[in-house]
Amino acid sequence: MMRSHIQIKSQNGNVLGSLGSEARPYHFFHEPESRIEEASAVYEHPLGFADTKPLFDYLGFSQADIAEVLEVDPSTLFRWKKEDKKLTKLLTKALMDMDKIIAKGIRIFGSEANFSTWLHTSNYAMGDQKPSDLMKDPYGLERVDEALEALSWGNIL
Repeated sequence: MMRSHIQIKSQNGNVLGSLGSEARPYHFFHEPESRIEEASAVYEHPLGFADTKPLFDYLGFSQADIAEVLEVDPSTLFRWKKEDKKLTKLLTKALMDMDKIIAKGIRIFGSEANFSTWLHTSNYAMGDQKPSDLMKDPYGLERVDEALEALSWGNIL
């Protein structure tokens, strides 16, 4: 699927970054060439902390939210940013899974803005929680993925 130049915006409309025209069938921010390359890329080349910025900015995560996802003290994030620390394989895989869910959501909702609105709106089917809040936890990430899958098949959530 080809797409044109896209701007990534925060909830208040500030432009966080942009992506050029390129194919991204499985991921939105980090696209390996294939599923096999994805697995080996995580093993051989874990993400650097700087690589996570577009993902966390799109989700509107605060420093405390990022620390929760990465399971570190918020004070550690400053050092990681300064050093561009390489993340563990497990954290890299978790962030790549988040990335896949974002790509899936944008495909289902038809635009980044529509998906972002859904992500940041309380959802009755998810216990009146915002999907973006659920994405901070691996089990919540599964719930968001399942909800998107249901929406793709026509279920109303």
